[in-house]
Amino acid sequence: MSRRRRVGPTLAVVAALAVVVALTAYFLTRGNAGIAASGAGQTSSAPVSSTVAAPTEGVVETDAVASSANPSSGQTVATDPPQVVDGNAVSVEVTTWGWNAAQRRAQVRGYVAGVVEDGGTCTLTLAKDGRQVTADAQATPDASTTACGSVAVPGDQLTPGVWQAVLSYASPQSKGSAPAVAIEVTQ
Repeated sequence: MSRRRRVGPTLAVVAALAVVVALTAYFLTRGNAGIAASGAGQTSSAPVSSTVAAPTEGVVETDAVASSANPSSGQTVATDPPQVVDGNAVSVEVTTWGWNAAQRRAQVRGYVAGVVEDGGTCTLTLAKDGRQVTADAQATPDASTTACGSVAVPGDQLTPGVWQAVLSYASPQSKGSAPAVAIEVTQ
């Protein structure tokens, strides 16, 4: 008794997958070449997607929306929500905060969203029972933000208990502050 294999449907699936791979490679390389040629330094996060119709048909369709995004043509490609700057007010974001028992200091890390500039100062203000203690750090420009780095107040300036910490930023062009966070100081 002989066994016969059906090669036709298998070849159709393999051919369809080869077309999908070829189209994906084409759109990826074409998109990168267009971005590099524009000199704008922008990247596109628009996905390139392909779908395959029923394998026996061997038809390949591309997603028209994904293949139509072309940042070099002047289209805006959004990757993050835009930061709204009102006059010179900026948004300060706290990333980490707390009491560092090993180094005996209260510290806060953060950045200024949507602003890249030199000449700014980040200030940490700790408040408890009507008393305030501050520390400053030079801000540094980053790729898309202005980084405050770690701003710290030594423990010998603080008493045990919960302090309210506010990270603020000021430069000749911008100013702003983050909402307060609580830091519990232990001695």
